[in-house]
Amino acid sequence: MFKELYYWMSTRLAKIESNDDPQFNGYFIICFLQSFNIGTLIIIVNYFAKIQFAKNFNIYFGIFQAFVLFIINYYALYKKRDVIFKKFENTSFKRKKRGLVYFWFYVITSTVLFFVAAANLVTPHN
Repeated sequence: MFKELYYWMSTRLAKIESNDDPQFNGYFIICFLQSFNIGTLIIIVNYFAKIQFAKNFNIYFGIFQAFVLFIINYYALYKKRDVIFKKFENTSFKRKKRGLVYFWFYVITSTVLFFVAAANLVTPHN
C-alpha cells in the first residue's frame, strides 16, 4: 500500500517545477502522514483511557517515532524507488485512476482526522 502511495506522491510532486527531488520529498511526506496516523491513534486512545504521561514524553516519543519511520521508509521505499516506479508506471488507466482516488483519500483523511482529533480530544493540562 505505501509503495503505491509513495509512487503517487512522487509523481504528483514531480509536476511541481520548483521541486528538485520529488522522490525524497515523497518519502518525507509519507513519513509525515504516517506520523499523523500514529498521532491520531495515540490521541484517541489517550482520550478514552485517560493516561497521564510524563511531562516530556510527547517530545521524546515524537523524536523516536520520526527516527523509526524514517529508517523503515528509507529501506522500504526510498532505497527501492526504481523498482517501485517500474512496477506502477505500467498499470492500466483504470488502475491508475483508482490508485489516485485512494491516494487523495488517504492524504486528506489522514490530515483532517489528525487535526480534528488534536483540536477536539486533547485536553489542556493544568
